[in-house]
Amino acid sequence: MKLFKLVFVLGMLLSLASCGSDDDICESGLSSPRMKLKFKDSSNKLYQPDTLIIGVKLTGEENIKTVVSALKPDSVLVPLRVDDTNFTDLYISTSAKGMPSKVRVLYTPVSEYVSPACGMRRLYNDLSAVLENATPVKNIELNEKNVHDENKTHLYLIF
Repeated sequence: MKLFKLVFVLGMLLSLASCGSDDDICESGLSSPRMKLKFKDSSNKLYQPDTLIIGVKLTGEENIKTVVSALKPDSVLVPLRVDDTNFTDLYISTSAKGMPSKVRVLYTPVSEYVSPACGMRRLYNDLSAVLENATPVKNIELNEKNVHDENKTHLYLIF
């Protein structure tokens, strides 16, 4: 019986000692970054639309999912696809019933290993965008070529 208790206690101590900090929940916050959008008016001044609705198709099969619905936003963060597709379609509207602008965001996706707890994250290089329907968005201005963090503004939408 003493041998059983000793083996049990040693087993518990060994299991507790084998967990390192990198086995814990991902604490670094390094996940796939979202693309940051800001807005300008036709005179190239920063602009806050009264209402902004952005939908995204995150996979090829699904319907458009609303990822942003905001009043007077100065900027928004939009998720990009994490599969091997090299584009994400954004549907941008300034009213629930209005015809959305379609913006196709093109990029080269790459994966980066973060840690055992965090796993992989997706980064996006060589960013470009094509405006396919110019109502209500009139133009697009590229500000950053790579989406590696959420602090920098990647695209300006011009209304």
